[in-house]
Amino acid sequence: MKIAVCIKHVPVVSRIQFDYETKTIVREGVPSEVNSYDLLGVDKAVELVQEHGGEAVALTMGPPAARDSLIQCRAMGANRNVHISDRALAGSDTLATARCLSLALKREHFDLIICGRHSTDAETGQVGPETAELLGVPHVSNVRKLDYSPEDNTITLERETDEGHQTISCPLPALVTVTEGIMPERYPRREAMQAAQEDPAIEEITAAQLSDDLDIFGANGSPTWVSEIRLMEPQRLGIVFEEEPAVAASKIAEALKGRRTPTDSPPERTQHTRYPGSGSRPVWVVVERSGQGIRRASLEVLGKARDVAEQTQSEVVALMLDAVSDEEVRHLAVYGADRVLSSGPIDGHPAGLTATNTLASAIAERSPYAVLFNSTPDGRDLSSRVAARLGLGLTGDAVDLELDSEGRLVQLKPALGGNVIAPILSKTLPYMATMRPGLMTPIEPEEGAAVETETLVVRPHDGPDITLLHDHVEEDAQGMELESARVVLGVGMGVGEAENVPAVRALAESIGASLAATRSVADEGWLPRQLQVGLTGKAIAPDLYIAVGVRGDFNHTVGIQRAGTILAINNNPNPRRTPMFNAADYSIVGDWAETLPALIEAIKPVLADFLQ
Repeated sequence: MKIAVCIKHVPVVSRIQFDYETKTIVREGVPSEVNSYDLLGVDKAVELVQEHGGEAVALTMGPPAARDSLIQCRAMGANRNVHISDRALAGSDTLATARCLSLALKREHFDLIICGRHSTDAETGQVGPETAELLGVPHVSNVRKLDYSPEDNTITLERETDEGHQTISCPLPALVTVTEGIMPERYPRREAMQAAQEDPAIEEITAAQLSDDLDIFGANGSPTWVSEIRLMEPQRLGIVFEEEPAVAASKIAEALKGRRTPTDSPPERTQHTRYPGSGSRPVWVVVERSGQGIRRASLEVLGKARDVAEQTQSEVVALMLDAVSDEEVRHLAVYGADRVLSSGPIDGHPAGLTATNTLASAIAERSPYAVLFNSTPDGRDLSSRVAARLGLGLTGDAVDLELDSEGRLVQLKPALGGNVIAPILSKTLPYMATMRPGLMTPIEPEEGAAVETETLVVRPHDGPDITLLHDHVEEDAQGMELESARVVLGVGMGVGEAENVPAVRALAESIGASLAATRSVADEGWLPRQLQVGLTGKAIAPDLYIAVGVRGDFNHTVGIQRAGTILAINNNPNPRRTPMFNAADYSIVGDWAETLPALIEAIKPVLADFLQ
């Protein structure tokens, strides 16, 4: 097998500092590293080559310092390294990056291309699918298991989803993006690093070697750009109680009185003015289903689309790439849709190439003002391929939308662990964005709302594509519930062992709280991966988050920055050993088994008022 692994040289996000007075990012002295997901991909490529023969090639696009990352890949077993470095590439967004990578990859005939799930500094997850689209090959994202069958030159994969996992068959050549579980995390030995530094074997490529037209790269070739960034100042109280559990819990319950829900809570919604039939600047929402019907996250995006349409005076269109029932049409109308576009059943995977063809054709033919997706595995994949197909700008994981004085849609995206909000603008129409679940609110149902329906033409894909073999839903994953939960109880390794998790779950259920997990807890299998919160998991925004035995490393706390109030329990009073205390409003020093029951009992009487 000939395998390419696309890697990224990223700053260590936890080391970046912010000057809130000058509103600037302090980058001096911040070290860089190989993106953690990409390292897993390198390891998997090396394993496949050792088993089946061939070559593993590590490829990166970046400044001269990115050579260090390639040297590490060499030490891990990569046979060759390719470094694309040129000033003309500066300022590249995801599409310009994918364009550069695809041109470099086309120079050789790779059987398999591996990318990380996303980069820790941007978190979009767009470059992989966009590169696959530009190469004209199928792709599978969020892969946690991969087996190769040389007999028919296919790979069988497990793809992680919000509800469980899917088993997928994919012919080669193809591109996959990998996540935790694909390989154990490891780093090269010192001897291997020294040998790689002495013989790095790095091939240098410039932009001019990829294309005569340098305007397709860098800022000129990027359909999106970042306006002036907004720094988000930390506002946690950091109050720590070291009294007896019952006394400390009582003080926290008293503090919750009157504190209520987060400052980021949206204003109370009123009846919206609708503009049915106004086809000049329609706002489209690509709707997804879950096992329980239409996803709440899709209703959240419909609510945001109504806000936008109120300003553009246009209609809101709900689009489903599937047949839709009369009941679903009424449901979408009640939650904001003026028009429902639906296709017949789509053969293949819901984010496969038939779905891409159908949606891309509909956008090209109808020219909407904006197309909004859920920031889910399917939403990210489908939007990325469509954006690459049509040459459109795409903002990933947006948390809000605004219109500026020129009528442009400003897409607000968190970056660098959530400490920065980046307003993204686009040179292309329609505007496209994936919206992070759990941060918006559906409109108040408008019973009896009128709605028009239309049927889209399905555009089948007649070439190689992925095949969904099995869709496995974890009954206890609760990943969907976590998106909209108002109270969440986070489980850390400090609870001791897996046998203690049921007791924590029972206490959470007694106050109607959902469970969340740190990465270590998910790695150990104590709770499903779908409940993982943090830099490599979900970002959530509950009104109340209770961290139990959570150390509070940066990788976890970035996922709860938009929580309203944060409580913490840990038996180590040293803030250096327990940074969760600095990331929380109120904390109790104590053993969770004694302290959590006391805290739950104390806050029960005030919880209903707190959540009003």
